[in-house]
Amino acid sequence: MPTSDVRFQRLLDDNQGRLERLARQYADPADWQDLLQDIHVQLWLSLDSFDGRAQLSTWVYRVALNTAISHRRKRRMPPGGEVPDNLGDSGATHDSLDVLREFLASLGSIDRALLLMDLEDMTREQIADVLGLSSGAVAVRMTRLKQQFSQRYLEP
Repeated sequence: MPTSDVRFQRLLDDNQGRLERLARQYADPADWQDLLQDIHVQLWLSLDSFDGRAQLSTWVYRVALNTAISHRRKRRMPPGGEVPDNLGDSGATHDSLDVLREFLASLGSIDRALLLMDLEDMTREQIADVLGLSSGAVAVRMTRLKQQFSQRYLEP
């Protein structure tokens, strides 16, 4: 079994892009690296408590999301944050990213987290586990988010 340091470094290596995108979304542009550091600290402090009931990647996202939400509350940051330029299709236009940023900024914490995890290609079951919802509730929320997006940006 690897030492805690090796296990922790592997955890960071496997999740770094996802953690950076989450930090950028939940902190303002000047503070996202501080939030990322806070997430790393929380993961380090919590790693020994991981009991294997969930997938490690799901557990990592849950710890990171809870840390990010706490960070936002402490800083009293308005909804929105920054959406990284590397979300979605690499050929997406700047206008598409602006639409995504605007839509994410309009969502509450749970729906924003749900959509971000969906954009990270997490399964409905993983999203449900992170958010403490049933898979059915995740599916319903995703359907509603798609309807909201369609009504706001696609319908005349």
